[in-house]
Amino acid sequence: MNKKAFYHKSKNCWNQYREKHKWTRIENFPDGIDPPQKVRIYRQNDYFRLQFWDPAAKKNLTERVDGDLVTAIFRAREIEERLKHFRSSGLGRGKLKHQSLLELYQSHLQRRADAGEIDPKTVRRYASALEHYRCFVNQPLISTTCPSATNINRELVLQFQSHLKNLQISSNGHPNTEKHTMVSSDYVLDVVRGMYIWAADPDRGNLMPSGFRNPFQGKFRQTESVAPDLFGEPDITVPMAAQFLEKCDSYQLQLFALLIFYGLRASEPCFLFRDNLTSDGWLKVVCLPQISYRTKGRRDKRLPLLEPVRTLFEKQFRHMDSGLLLHRRSVWGGTEKSLLLSYSLDEITKEYTRRCRKSTNLSAEQGIQIRDQLLQEAGGLKYDHIENEFRRLADQLSWPAKATLKDFRHLFSTAMMNAGMPEYYRKYLMGHAVSKSAISTYTHLDQLREHYLEAAQRQFLPLIEVFTKRSNELVSAA
Repeated sequence: MNKKAFYHKSKNCWNQYREKHKWTRIENFPDGIDPPQKVRIYRQNDYFRLQFWDPAAKKNLTERVDGDLVTAIFRAREIEERLKHFRSSGLGRGKLKHQSLLELYQSHLQRRADAGEIDPKTVRRYASALEHYRCFVNQPLISTTCPSATNINRELVLQFQSHLKNLQISSNGHPNTEKHTMVSSDYVLDVVRGMYIWAADPDRGNLMPSGFRNPFQGKFRQTESVAPDLFGEPDITVPMAAQFLEKCDSYQLQLFALLIFYGLRASEPCFLFRDNLTSDGWLKVVCLPQISYRTKGRRDKRLPLLEPVRTLFEKQFRHMDSGLLLHRRSVWGGTEKSLLLSYSLDEITKEYTRRCRKSTNLSAEQGIQIRDQLLQEAGGLKYDHIENEFRRLADQLSWPAKATLKDFRHLFSTAMMNAGMPEYYRKYLMGHAVSKSAISTYTHLDQLREHYLEAAQRQFLPLIEVFTKRSNELVSAA
């Protein structure tokens, strides 16, 4: 077909369909009816089109209205009211793609982390959960049948649940480990539900049209996971912990004393300074917002030190008045030198502030990277160091694989309960919220040392004896 023939054919098609697709603006309204101020009304074929600028969407939007002119005017009035009071038409982003929704939500989470509302680790966990949703909606069948996030329905939720049920994943995200089915999909579904709640909220995401119903909302699903039977002993018992302490060397003894006798989370010893030890026998485990560290749950606590544990720390650090309480084995053994080894918490804070000021528009993630590098230079240890020390001893004792570092917390909580420690005190030592009721504000834990020492004598006496004996042996050998 030559250019002239193509031109005539195109012109004929335009003449044929011109009237059908032409927009004719309505400018003359019946007497007594004021025209809308922010919404333009057009007639197209046998229906009407409303066009307006939506400040929330930051673009012109259109909406089709079937019916007569009165119906179109009535709908235009509704949109104008929403634009006037909420600066949004309530139509959302129109054909909002799943990918766009994911990017906007993750950007919102990152801004919250930068503002200090949530931990950057939470952003990473959410991103990992949302990656499953991203892979699901990118499947050819799903992207064809449901290309927009605004038209998801219950059927899509069921398909997503089925997808998660059959999904093969690696343990802890490591690519080289053996794949297995997901133990529970509840967390992933909760994260996706939260994303759509945020998107539909007019005061937050404001991305969904008015009247949008979140199909992920509600407790309609039933997980296949079964709650564990709590009857029986923890995977690490008191005799096992005694064997563990007998095998510890000088470095391991100081490290695992805090995990066994106080049930600390494995990451908490990494942020303890000499400043946390008090002269009257307490060890303070606190948040350090000045260097972007907060304990899980964002709760401070203090631990009454057993006399053998207190004596061990005093002997170990007699030659050093400041710095981190615990170091990497290589630094502790003298095979690695650290430039900031003797830096106190105040000095670390000043250096952290100085380095952060060098960066413009510092994000929360960048702040954590600076902090971790600073603690690395101060000789600090990480979770992996503690895990490796634990695994080395556990292998020597031929412990089963199900016995993990976290089981020291199970042992501690179980022992404190069996010793009759009041629940408020036990929750406090575990770093949990003691209560959500108002009475917790008026309840002060003024007998923490007495309750802990009594419970330790009842349940941990064999461990205390082994610890004291092993500590004396190591001191004599040195």
